[in-house]
Amino acid sequence: MKLGVCIPYRDIGDGVRKEHLDTLVPHLEKFLGERNIDFTCYVGHQVDDMKFSRSGTKNVAYLEAKKDGCDYFAFHDVDMLPEDGCDYSHPGDTPKHIATFLSQWNYTLRDIEYFGGVVMFTGEQFENINGYHMDYWGWGMEDDDLFWRCVRKGYYKEEVIQKIKQKMVLVLDGKTTYIEIPSTRTLQSVPQDSFEIEIICKGEIPEHEDEYLIGDEDIQYVKYPIISKRGYDFEIDFNNSNAYASSMWDFKNKHYYQWVKQYQDKWTKVNLKSDTDKNQILFTINDKVLDGQFGIQKSKIRYRDRLKRYGRVPFYIGCNSPQSWGGQRFFKGEIAEIKIKNQYGELLLHYDMTKSICCDQDCKKCKENVVKDLSGNDNHGIIHGRSTKFYNAPGRDTISVKSAVVPDRRYGRMLCMEHEDEGIVDNKFQGDPEQTAKNEIIYRRKMQKDLIDIDKDSGLKQMEYKIDSIDTIYNRHKLINVRF
Repeated sequence: MKLGVCIPYRDIGDGVRKEHLDTLVPHLEKFLGERNIDFTCYVGHQVDDMKFSRSGTKNVAYLEAKKDGCDYFAFHDVDMLPEDGCDYSHPGDTPKHIATFLSQWNYTLRDIEYFGGVVMFTGEQFENINGYHMDYWGWGMEDDDLFWRCVRKGYYKEEVIQKIKQKMVLVLDGKTTYIEIPSTRTLQSVPQDSFEIEIICKGEIPEHEDEYLIGDEDIQYVKYPIISKRGYDFEIDFNNSNAYASSMWDFKNKHYYQWVKQYQDKWTKVNLKSDTDKNQILFTINDKVLDGQFGIQKSKIRYRDRLKRYGRVPFYIGCNSPQSWGGQRFFKGEIAEIKIKNQYGELLLHYDMTKSICCDQDCKKCKENVVKDLSGNDNHGIIHGRSTKFYNAPGRDTISVKSAVVPDRRYGRMLCMEHEDEGIVDNKFQGDPEQTAKNEIIYRRKMQKDLIDIDKDSGLKQMEYKIDSIDTIYNRHKLINVRF
């Protein structure tokens, strides 16, 4: 079996990328040679005056490697050096992501969908997804697009992790519907003392608001509270960047914020747990713990000072308090169940919408619009804006909570060589932000919305290019000089 290592490359004359290439190829010679892996590097070198096409240079490198009879392929950034534990063997039935523990992120996984750095494919897999999409120029999104293509072709699938028998869900319209839970002795200690909140829900971005894009400064980041307490708002929310998030504060007003990506309109188990003995907050969706302590998504974080006391203020379900700074915001979506537990695992509150509310909005028993607490602690809620906001769901007695779709991974360590950051810094695109913003629009508003035909739209099969020459480098590897 022979491996083709496909490297995107452009020498702009400052010596940085040339130094990376001069370091990477000898390093791979030693690293892969010690593991008896037969390989050749194919460096896609763009020599025209166009913006850099990482997609095109990798596609061209692949075609040359395929012509030479390589059996499988690693698409490999020029600035990543494998360390002990990286497995470059045949990927098997699904493409594999192996650049997982990166020195840039203190050897943690950046986020659960990250599919960049080094990825492994068979030729059949790569051609089945039609390679890299050619509409991405400069930095960003071509590796996200590559993963989405793999999902579209069935290499990665959602798995059902929990089924819930449910005939009734609470429907929140994002405008008026919410539940107010008066303060009680049993709920006053949340979130100051150890607690756990579990919510089964699915969120939506309201029709009148746009999905948040980093590159579009006209679109504001907006949170839609699922459960909250007023003050320095304690909150679990869904937001218009397609993520669930939690906000907590200590008594010195330090903010503790966590978020996990999840696309809208998917049933999700959201869990927030605070342990005052360990001074630790754990925030997960679908029971998935992200151990990327220094990545951009963190399930576990620690705090030093005691958490803020909120006293006798109510909980809100489906909104924040009308007195909150910035005004009241509403959650749009559906909620099936909410549980709040104390440090001993005992239920303080339990709303199962099938049993906690009446199915008939005109029922005489429901005149007070009460949501019944099933925990036995009488933490009943008052529904506001109830009319037509509940429904029986024929044929939907079972709610399926599915795992997030993530790449197959071999957990390998990569040393990232230094260079100017072209990614996201302080929530802004670096390098060529205008071009990256265009890439973001293609990925988020076309690819993720299934508006791109991956078999026919500007992929490996449709690519237009011209090879000026192919040079032998480092004695036996190939430099493909290409124009697009």
